[in-house]
Amino acid sequence: MIFNEEAAFRRRTSGPTGYKVAPTSRIKLRAVSNQLRQINDIAACYTAGSYFDVGRLLEDVLFRAGYCFHPVEDHVLNETAAFAVPQAGLIVIQNDIYDRVYEGDPFARYTVVHEFGHIVLDHSVTLHRGAQLGNHGWHEDSEWQANNLAAEIMMPLDTVKALGCDPSKIADACGVSMMAAQYRVENLRKDKAI
Repeated sequence: MIFNEEAAFRRRTSGPTGYKVAPTSRIKLRAVSNQLRQINDIAACYTAGSYFDVGRLLEDVLFRAGYCFHPVEDHVLNETAAFAVPQAGLIVIQNDIYDRVYEGDPFARYTVVHEFGHIVLDHSVTLHRGAQLGNHGWHEDSEWQANNLAAEIMMPLDTVKALGCDPSKIADACGVSMMAAQYRVENLRKDKAI
């Protein structure tokens, strides 16, 4: 699945829409992001201080880690721009999303990092009799977790603080949308991290 700002707003007001996975918190996801930043290949993706080079993640980091991505024609993925298959170490993305990553498009960049989050968190889909999509809490929702890990990777806490918690400055420096930056600041305030 992908990060879509309108869909994210609906989820915030309705309920989880991903698959049920092991529960975690934003604080634990921050720890995962901090551990990732200690890996040389991931650390090298941060250019100009706070900008996460998603192209480098796709073309270099995934390959070195034994993972891959596969761009497909836009019409192949009808209802999503990308998806991950963690057990196969694979991210499938629309050609358009791939192209837009290199144009610096915030949606495309966030989408790829969101899918990378599913791989990092090993969100393997396990279906069982009686399983209902979205019939669980936020902290055990695969989409919520991938979105929050993407926020941690793309807008690290120290960067948010250094930019004075200003969503406009965060969006510009980190290459994310204004809405993503606003959610990030809002969530950090909820967690009393800022």
